[in-house]
Amino acid sequence: MKKTVTLLFVLICLLLFTNLHDPQPSLTAGIVISRIQEKVTFDWRQETVDTYKGGSEDMEVTGIATTFLATMEVLKKAKAKGLNLIITHEPTFYNHFDQTEQFEGDEIVAAKQKYIKDNGLIVWRFHDHWHITEPDGIYKGVIEKLNWEQYELSKRPYIYKLPQMTVKQLTKQLKKRFPHSTIRVVGDPDMQFTNASLVLGAPGSMPQINSLQREDVEVMIGGETHEWETVEYVRDAVNIGKKKALVLIGHANSEEAGMDYCADWLKTFISEVPIEFVPAGDPFWSPKK
Repeated sequence: MKKTVTLLFVLICLLLFTNLHDPQPSLTAGIVISRIQEKVTFDWRQETVDTYKGGSEDMEVTGIATTFLATMEVLKKAKAKGLNLIITHEPTFYNHFDQTEQFEGDEIVAAKQKYIKDNGLIVWRFHDHWHITEPDGIYKGVIEKLNWEQYELSKRPYIYKLPQMTVKQLTKQLKKRFPHSTIRVVGDPDMQFTNASLVLGAPGSMPQINSLQREDVEVMIGGETHEWETVEYVRDAVNIGKKKALVLIGHANSEEAGMDYCADWLKTFISEVPIEFVPAGDPFWSPKK
């Protein structure tokens, strides 16, 4: 009887020791993406660009980098920081659907694909659902950076009643928020206004023009546009006496803060690995006078 009790005691101790030292289940990319899918406020779409661009769902995640664009520089910075899951807002391979068939034999695409594979990186895009969730993650980050929450008149469309100022004064404020941005303006710099809209990124000319058609929008702030469309619409509007102006701050500048916010958002439900925003930055520069 004594031997039986001793044997049971030893077995219990062995089980406890084994359980205490069992490795914890690893955090895979698939688990991270599943958590994201649970947290967005919109049903996950079957047709979406929010898919893997490198790596796979069964790969272990050592850290997460959020970014506006998974450029080679961003990939290298993420690798150096030990962040092997890169969540990017925009395409990795130079077109909206990340199609690479047309780049067969291209050394730039091949080098990027090789770097992702050789360094055990996972690249996953978070575009469609980051925009359609509530609140829109990109707009939330940018609005917080602008500190415009108190001026909001409406969402979707995003319209703000600002303290009265001139277009030139607005651009100076934007330059402080986006010091590396190449800001371009169409319209009278001395035009006084109060109502402005945000049409971020590159949604196409019609959403931009639709915003400018509104009576409650005097200035539209956007990312980029076809220069022969929205730009010329505003130029003609000014010529016939309409009180309108267009301010373009660049696609990256107009959305990148939303991926900075994304890192903070992810931290509310992912705690196993470090999470960090890695900026891609404005790709453009202008010669100094």
